Amino acid sequence: MANHRDNREHRRYADRLATLEAQSVIDGRDRFKKRHQGLKKGLPKLRAYQIKSNLGRVLTVLIPFFIVLLAMVYVVSPLSKVNQVKVVGNEDLTAKQVEAASGAKAGAFIWRLVFDQAAVSKQAQQNNLQVKSIRVSLVGPRSVKVHVVENPVIGIVTHNGHQEFLLSTGKYQKISNNLTNFITYTGFAKHEEMLTETAKQVGQLSATIRQGISQVAYSPTSTDDERLKIYMNDGNTVLANASTLAQKMKYYPSIVTNMNTAGVIDLQVGAYSYAYGDQSK
Repeated sequence: MANHRDNREHRRYADRLATLEAQSVIDGRDRFKKRHQGLKKGLPKLRAYQIKSNLGRVLTVLIPFFIVLLAMVYVVSPLSKVNQVKVVGNEDLTAKQVEAASGAKAGAFIWRLVFDQAAVSKQAQQNNLQVKSIRVSLVGPRSVKVHVVENPVIGIVTHNGHQEFLLSTGKYQKISNNLTNFITYTGFAKHEEMLTETAKQVGQLSATIRQGISQVAYSPTSTDDERLKIYMNDGNTVLANASTLAQKMKYYPSIVTNMNTAGVIDLQVGAYSYAYGDQSK
């Protein structure tokens, strides 16, 4: 009787175990199906990500390459070169002189003129002492405008045995064109430093006053080694000191309006005038 009961319990246990095993297999299959379905859904996304990532890597190589290629093509093409130049701001210099000094002329590379202006200006200053500065602006696809600021020519002086232009910087420049009505300088042959100081002072005068000067003579005395005699086109003679010339000469127009006849305007100490032949002065 006991054996029969044990067998029955054993079968019941075996049936239950078989049921659990079957359920476990079913659950495993369900989990596998769900995992497989998830992989099938995720695989296209993974492939899309890989394609996008690879495309990004390719573009990071191709884009710089094409940029460099386009730049090289542009540099060797006529589009990178100037075909029209306009010079503005020049007074004593001609447009051709400015172009020659700066290199800003037809056939020059646009990128160099526009993007390396410091070098262009420096080159112009070295090639022509009359050039103070150069600025280049792009006004069209292949057109540039050259803005030049000059060191004014303030006269003609005999230097090393021949006449040369005297610049407002105190430096000399060979006479390159037929310019007239310039100030002449005398008495400075052995006084280069005084000539340089005088040139800088005259260079600070307004164009109107400067154009009214005919001659500047170095005329020192025992008590004043800076004394200048300035002969004006209107017949007046100005006495001045080289170091204060620019400061005091600006009063010249107002002094002249109060003069009844041509004479001497003394700017050495103070500022006053008297007629020629007036011995009381």
